[in-house]
Parts: sequence; C-alpha cells; structure tokens
Amino acid sequence: MSEKTNVNALPDTTDRKLPLGEILPLGFQHTVIAILAAIPVPLIISASAGLSAEQTRFFVSSVIFAAGLSSILAALNVIPRTSPLIPMAMGANFSVIPVVVSTLKEAKSVSEGFQIVAGSTMLAGLFCFLIANYWIKLRHLFPPVVIGTNLMVLGTALIPNTYHWMMGKKAYDLTQSIDHRSFFIAFGIFLFHILISKYLKGFLGNLSILIALVVGMLAAILLGMVDFTPVIEAKWLDFTLPGHYGFSKLDLAALPSYVIVMILGMVEVSGTAMGIHNIVEKEMTQKQFGRTLKTLGLSTLFSGLFNAVQPTAFVQNLGILDLSKEKSRYATAAAGVMLVIAGFVPKFSALISAVPKPVLGGLGFAIFGVIIGSAVNILKQVDFEGNQNMLIIGLSVGVAMLPSTYPNFYVGFPQLVQNIFGSGILSGALTAISLNFFFNFKSLIKSESSSANVAAESEKGDSKVASIN
Repeated sequence: MSEKTNVNALPDTTDRKLPLGEILPLGFQHTVIAILAAIPVPLIISASAGLSAEQTRFFVSSVIFAAGLSSILAALNVIPRTSPLIPMAMGANFSVIPVVVSTLKEAKSVSEGFQIVAGSTMLAGLFCFLIANYWIKLRHLFPPVVIGTNLMVLGTALIPNTYHWMMGKKAYDLTQSIDHRSFFIAFGIFLFHILISKYLKGFLGNLSILIALVVGMLAAILLGMVDFTPVIEAKWLDFTLPGHYGFSKLDLAALPSYVIVMILGMVEVSGTAMGIHNIVEKEMTQKQFGRTLKTLGLSTLFSGLFNAVQPTAFVQNLGILDLSKEKSRYATAAAGVMLVIAGFVPKFSALISAVPKPVLGGLGFAIFGVIIGSAVNILKQVDFEGNQNMLIIGLSVGVAMLPSTYPNFYVGFPQLVQNIFGSGILSGALTAISLNFFFNFKSLIKSESSSANVAAESEKGDSKVASIN
C-alpha cells in the first residue's frame, strides 16, 4: 500500500495575525457554534441527575468557561512547549455523560458528587498529559486512509443533528412531520447561505455563517419563534471559581471509568487533530501530535478544577474553518476569550442558546457537509489498488451511523460498551483504526520504522538548536 503522506505546510496560514475588526466577528462566529455545541452535555447530565435550575445554570456556565480556556490553550502558547498552536475550538465531550451521571447519582449529595467528578477529571487529565510522549509513538496508526475516514465519520455522524434541528421540538420522534414554519425558515436560511457564499467575497465571505445566523435569528423573531424567557431569568454575572462545591475528592472506584473515557477521548482527538492539520495545511509532526495531547490533558485538568467535564475538539468548528477560508489560530483564541467571558455572563450564553433550532438546521448542511468534503480531499491521497481501503471506509461509516439512527441501540449492553459504541464518532474512528491495522499490518510496521528514524533525526535537530540557543 502506497500513500502520499506529505502535507505542504503553510506557516502563515495558522499564524496570521488579523486586525481587531476582523478577528472579533470571526471569533464570534466560532463562539456561537461552540456554545450551542457545548450546552447539550451539561443539560443532559443535569436532567439525568436531577440537578436544580440553579445548579444547572452554574454547570452550563462552568462548561462554557472551560471550553474557552481549553480553546485558548490550543491556540496560544500560554504554557510553554505544550500548545500545538492550531485553531482547535474545544468543549465538553459527550462520552463523559454516562460516567458523570452515574457519579452524581451514587454520591451522598450533589456537592460530594461534583467533588468526585472534579478529582477524577483532574487525575484523568494528568494521566493524559504524562502519557502524551508515549502516545505519539502510535502516530503510524493514523495514515491518510484513517484520517480521511475519521473526518468522513465525523461529518456523517453529525449530519443527523441537522435533521433534528430542523424538526425542533419534534426531533427524535419518527412519527412526526416538520412544521411548515420551521421548514420555510430552515430552507430559507439554507438558500440564503448558498447565495451569500457565492456572491460575498473577502472578509464578508469569511463571515457567511455568522451573517446567515443573524438573518435567521431576525426572521425567527418576526415569526414569533424565539423565547427570551431564559435570557430574562439568567443572571448578569455568575463567577465560575474552583472549589464551588468544595475540595475535590479521590474515589478509587470511580477513577478507572474516567481514565477509560480519557483514553477514548485521546483516540478521538488524535484523529480530529490530524483532520484539523490537513484542513489548515499544517504538517502534523510528532512534536505537534504530542503537544495536541498535552493540551488535551491540561484542558481536562483545568476543566475538572473549574467544575466542568473532560473536553474534546469541536468538530462543528472544522466546518467553519473550511467555510470561512480563514484559518488563523487567533480567531479561535478570540473565541476562547469570548467563551471565558460568556462563562461569567449567563445572560450571554442564554441569548446564544435562544437561537431556534430550525435556524441552525438551515446551516447544519454546510457546517457538517464541508467536513465530508474535507475527508474526500484527504482520501484522494490514498491508494485503493490491491487493498481493502474502500472496505475500511465503508464499514467505519456504517458503524458510525448506527447510534445516530438508533440512539438506544446499545442501552442493553454494559456501560463500557455504551461509552465506546454509543458515540458514532468514537466507534467509527476505532473501527477505522482497527480495520487499517488488520488489513494493512505490514505497511504499518514499515511506517513505524520510518517514523522512528524521522523522530531520531528530529531529536538530533532539536538538540542542536537547543545547544545553539
């Protein structure tokens, strides 16, 4: 199997510094999507664990705050030698939901439950940070066929969200049909975005998602589809501080589940990060790979400290990167700052969450569809002659679509199985990695040897630079 693995690095693509007048709206565009992607996790956990309205609002603010902090750590060199310096917006990982819910339900009180969640999350983050340098040795398990398939899985697993958004309150009920009002606003935004994508150029073209979102929001207000009650009831300020529920606790019975979810998250972010590097045309070196995982570890540690949950890379924002054509990491850093501020201002996050789901449905095809397009672009590098690479792609996408089509498919299985296969993104990625290992074992061994030689040369180069400095 021969594959073209060279990616032309364009250092000015991600490191381009933008004027404030451009970076703020670009960052806000990422912020809106990131908040809407982040809040389902705390809302689902809160509903399942029976948290009060006040506890839920604080939990949502904590997750948004941690998402901002994590995005900043990925984009800027805040902690030396740990950041990959890429536009990777980060937020809550869906895989943690059953584990956190179980912890909160089994605890004697909500405060004790969150203390255990905090302690377990922080230790899992520390584990990820410490193991990062060893994990990079598995990089050869992620050739273009796996990276491209992983992006294809991401896009296809997320596309059903578009349908659910269009259905609004009738989502997940297969016996229902869409309301005419919801259909027309979703279809109208869909067409409007296509038109402005064609005719708006330059900076305005980069803001096509934000422009369509604002127009859709205004149209929804005129049609009486926006409920501002949560915005009115939300506080102006609610500080997210460490130890809100008391000092973190170590629970040896709960810890293994958080470490397992952490490992699964490392697999997911490994594939997603490689997809990001391809989209922004930045080479994924071993150093980059290691720093991406170190950022994930640090982000998880800080998330636990600030009463949030393990983060992951928001694949929704990959679509924005491709659609906006602006791949500067300073845009997602600005989004990170806005998310941190939003974590302190519940009214802001409540306003963003007030955007009607049908409006998002009109944009979802573009946001998620472009991820599939990026996958196709990567898969052009793959050799399909005399191997089973087509089967790897097809089976992985099929496995990923199962929980999206039947969300309760794995409910009767043990919790660990539900954690792994209940996420289409995670199960599809693991399928791609496993099948590639099975079908292309010999090529992977050769690739591992080549990677070891490259790593050795890289270390020699780094030591020379260090001695010069």
